[in-house]
Amino acid sequence: MILYHTPGSCSAASLVALAESGLDYELRIVDANDRAEIADVNGWGRVPTLVLESGVILTETVAILSYVADRVPGRHLLPPPASVERAQTLSFLALLASTVHIAFRPVLRPDRLATNLQAQADVRSTGVLMLDSVLGRLEREIVGEASVLPTGFSLCDAYAMVFAQWSRRPQIRNLIQATPRLHAVGRAVQARPAVAAALGAMPDYGDR
Repeated sequence: MILYHTPGSCSAASLVALAESGLDYELRIVDANDRAEIADVNGWGRVPTLVLESGVILTETVAILSYVADRVPGRHLLPPPASVERAQTLSFLALLASTVHIAFRPVLRPDRLATNLQAQADVRSTGVLMLDSVLGRLEREIVGEASVLPTGFSLCDAYAMVFAQWSRRPQIRNLIQATPRLHAVGRAVQARPAVAAALGAMPDYGDR
């Protein structure tokens, strides 16, 4: 398999999944400022993109996490397929993708939502309020001591780790409420040996 990944992006969750799976894969780094290579593979020009051994191309984090987990059921990366617990987990992953992930866009990339600088400043200001609300709700959803699920590590944590890192970026961290549970999840994921080896050093913006 080949994973196309941009460091610092949401594709880190898919990289964590592959690292924890023990499956063989090749990592190809995509420059955030040059999407030509990935556009040839994924017409949307986005990461993560996973090319399977058969040549089939998978995109979108939730699909990739689910696929990887099902390839190695003995590793218990997600609850068993067709179980109520799996459905609940997929619901949570979908929430991360559709609500939490999107809430960062007005703050980190207001240029994608407005053209002039004043409009971008307005988008970002409103976005900070929305992001603060969303992360506060996410914080209340985390029920494990250092994991999203009470049963311990799952690929929900891999995706949550991404948002823990994003929320500690200098342009965000002092504008939103503290989220200690989310950051406990992020630290726990990064401390896992397979993850640490795959991700290498990630920026530490301080505890929040």
